[in-house]
Amino acid sequence: MYQFLGRRPFREARLRSYILREHAAGRPLSEILGDRYVGRCGSGSLCRHVLVDRRTIEALEAHVREELARLRP
Repeated sequence: MYQFLGRRPFREARLRSYILREHAAGRPLSEILGDRYVGRCGSGSLCRHVLVDRRTIEALEAHVREELARLRP
């Protein structure tokens, strides 16, 4: 209906926030992407857009590094 407005940054931000919060809680990314919330939040193209965004990738990398640091003796 409102396609002329383009992408919705608040939807991207909400989706990114949800994915990062759940990942930081220890859930695997594949499981998070299967959540109903992710499906309701936007289309597959929006989800892909959020996942390949530099900010998302850097935050996911930081979570993995923190987890690895905790596992080191």
